[in-house]
Amino acid sequence: MDIITNRLLRQAVPLFNVMAGVVLVIGIATILMYGQSIIAPLALAVLLSFALTPIVTSLERVRLGRGLAVLCAILLALTIIVGIAYVAYRQVIALVGDLPSYEPIIRQKISGLSQQMAGSGVWSDAADSLGRVLADLQKIGGEGGSAVASSVQTVRVDDRQHGFQAVYQYLLPALQPLVSLLVVMLMSAFMLAQREDLRNRLIRLAGAEDIQQTTAAFDDAGFRVGRQLLTQLALNMSLGLIMGTGLWLIGLPSPFLWGIIYGLLNFVPYIGLVGLVPPLFVAFATDPGWGSFLWTAGLFAIIEPVSTNVVEPMLYGRTSGLSPVSIVIAAMVWAFVWGPIGLVLSTPLTICLVVVGRHIPRLQFLDILLGDRPALEPHEIFYQRMLAGDPREAETQAREFLKGRGLSTYYDEIALEAIRRAHLDIVRSSVTGDRLAVLASSAEALVDSLDDVQPVARGRHGRTLTAEAEAALDTVRPDREIEKVVFARDDLAGGWRSEHPIAILYGNHPLDGAAAKMLQQVFTKHGLAARSFSLAEAGEATAERAEGVALVCLSFIEPLSTLHLRAFSRQVKRRAPQAQVMLCIWQKTDAALVDEWRRKLRVDRLVTTTADALDAAASMATAQRDKAGH
Repeated sequence: MDIITNRLLRQAVPLFNVMAGVVLVIGIATILMYGQSIIAPLALAVLLSFALTPIVTSLERVRLGRGLAVLCAILLALTIIVGIAYVAYRQVIALVGDLPSYEPIIRQKISGLSQQMAGSGVWSDAADSLGRVLADLQKIGGEGGSAVASSVQTVRVDDRQHGFQAVYQYLLPALQPLVSLLVVMLMSAFMLAQREDLRNRLIRLAGAEDIQQTTAAFDDAGFRVGRQLLTQLALNMSLGLIMGTGLWLIGLPSPFLWGIIYGLLNFVPYIGLVGLVPPLFVAFATDPGWGSFLWTAGLFAIIEPVSTNVVEPMLYGRTSGLSPVSIVIAAMVWAFVWGPIGLVLSTPLTICLVVVGRHIPRLQFLDILLGDRPALEPHEIFYQRMLAGDPREAETQAREFLKGRGLSTYYDEIALEAIRRAHLDIVRSSVTGDRLAVLASSAEALVDSLDDVQPVARGRHGRTLTAEAEAALDTVRPDREIEKVVFARDDLAGGWRSEHPIAILYGNHPLDGAAAKMLQQVFTKHGLAARSFSLAEAGEATAERAEGVALVCLSFIEPLSTLHLRAFSRQVKRRAPQAQVMLCIWQKTDAALVDEWRRKLRVDRLVTTTADALDAAASMATAQRDKAGH
């Protein structure tokens, strides 16, 4: 193979990968659609076994045999399903029988509303259209029915020829759902009875050489899917019962039918509100007044917000692992593939995909696309927004973060981490020119935008945070005790009570100014007033600026040579002999190297975080006050 052909093939590899992925997706979708009659019951059986496993395990703990425990769980599930179906069937029959009696009330209300809103052309057109529909329905039920009856001709039917055809036409469609239900129950029973054997076979199939990772994936899937299904089932049954009881007390026909519909729709997140439409229409059609309509709307206005904002977060927490967007998209995709069954199964099936992506590196894109974990780390979001010249999103993220942590923790764990990442890109010349200027100005603008925040965390007080803020708070360190203290003027020694007892001198790196502003803000907000200058500015009028300074901080993203740092330290000692010197190097450095630098440079303190700088400055200020008191 010649060089040119080899090069072309290598360039075509990404295209081949994309094409292979597209073909794979199309193939899987085709198999799922045409294999629905086999795959859908199997998926239902697997998910039902996930939901029933905790029940079977609990029964086995009370010394019930495996077979009897599985039988009890299956009978319980079958009883619930058949009971709900029977209640819904009876309610539908009753509702269909009462439908003709609702037409006069609907006409009366439409007529009244048309008179009240006679000036509204849109309402008049809608009312006329609905009136014509009702007239057509009445015609079909009345005159149309008699016309059909008069035109009917007597035809002799051979019962012997058409008996089996009638059974096939009417009985088979009625038996099909029952047979499917029994098949699902039977498969679930076998899966529950042989769950350990199935688990071991799946582990062997996935690869016995990596049992730890496979076991973690199974445990994660079992916990998320099992708990989510069982909790969702209990919650939706309770909501349906509460809704049906409330509608029964209001006096709506077939109240428990609407409760069942509402509970079923709640299996699909964000779709439960659709269950509001049928009972509202029935209340509109059955009550000559507006009392039932308003009571029904009020019942939904109470149940829906309470279940969505209080009960579901308390019961589910963050166990599903799905993002809101992925839930909606998954519902649409699975509904397209499997219809109503896919709509109900969309959430648990998507959870399984996320778990697979979380534990198999080559399928990690599933977790990134569908999971609820932030795609970028907090410091990466900060850095990306700074590069884009949009510090507002980073400011919003910071304010969310500051509900649970202090200001210096945010700067140390997120902002300075992003600046370190930016420094590496600057060294590699990946960020230069205008992009570098935008990065530096955006970082300083962010610090300025946080000038009104309190240094100590306000506390969450039950407030829900964004996913990014939750993830950030889960990964960062807790606030140190010094970060929870704000010093008053009387807490400081005499030499620290000047207008600006701390002076911060920063280097010529494009991001040195932003880091110095962060340190200045942390000092000032904790009661240690500070101001910052570049080394070029500090060379002007140093005598005036050195007056009243108790601490000089030399702030650098990247440390200069030891010779330069020692020269700066000596210059500070010469021009401000009363001041102590603290060297702040914002690159991550091990403790041994920090001690070595401290000895060589002969500075009072050497720190790498704003929290360490605050702790050191506070100990200097209070130690001098304690000595003066003695």
